[in-house]
Amino acid sequence: MIATFRYEFRMQIRRPALWIVHGLVYTATAVSLLPLYLDPTLGRAGDAPKTAMVVSASLLMTLPPMVYGCLITDRLVRDRRLGVGELLDATPAGRTSRLIGKYLGVCAATAVPLALAHTGRAVAYAITEGEPAALGWAGAILVLALVPGLLFTGALALAGPLLMPPIPFQVLFVAYWFWGNVVTSNVMPTLTHSVLSPSAKYVAFGLLGHELVPEPAPHLVITPESTRYAPWPDAALSFLRPEATPAVACLWIGLMLGLAACVLFLTRLHALRTES
Repeated sequence: MIATFRYEFRMQIRRPALWIVHGLVYTATAVSLLPLYLDPTLGRAGDAPKTAMVVSASLLMTLPPMVYGCLITDRLVRDRRLGVGELLDATPAGRTSRLIGKYLGVCAATAVPLALAHTGRAVAYAITEGEPAALGWAGAILVLALVPGLLFTGALALAGPLLMPPIPFQVLFVAYWFWGNVVTSNVMPTLTHSVLSPSAKYVAFGLLGHELVPEPAPHLVITPESTRYAPWPDAALSFLRPEATPAVACLWIGLMLGLAACVLFLTRLHALRTES
């Protein structure tokens, strides 16, 4: 598994498309949301480093994970396309360990640009604002909020092309990402702001105690849904939106990791079925 992880990590991290596409998306995100990204008034007094890192993570979990997933979609079916399955079977590693190694290696490499952007924001904030605590908050948010959602998203993107060609799946994956993470319930029934959404905000609001100020900056459009995480009374699937608490944040982390494990398990079952 470790050898597979190293190989897949090196293969993915050296892809020019990985850096080009991520760079374009991060640039577009930074330009469109620059006022929000730089706003020092987001949060309670005394929580500026934490709030800045939460905002950074929230912005990084909008469009970049969609690109992250699309860049993973061809990794598992590539072996089948190249016809190297029998050659890999001759190695000491079993198919299950190869699947786990491939999954972890590809996900880790594809997440490197995202982690660098998040860490870079923390370093810049620590230097310009004289707040070294931002580095600690950035690390905690990366592990608790970003990693679980990316693990689930990566498992879904890796397995999906087994059911259909990668390009159609990428189109459906983009549609899923907007439906489940961006579209609000006043438009259609959606998983946005629910415990099944890969966004990092249940950890931000429930575990880290993040809040928006009562009187935000004029350029922000604040709704009840954006100031706290709680059930939406008139929305479909509102039962999937419990109030954000530390216990619910831990539940969200467990669900993301559990769903990722389930997707990988189903992927292995699919492989066993095709092999027989």
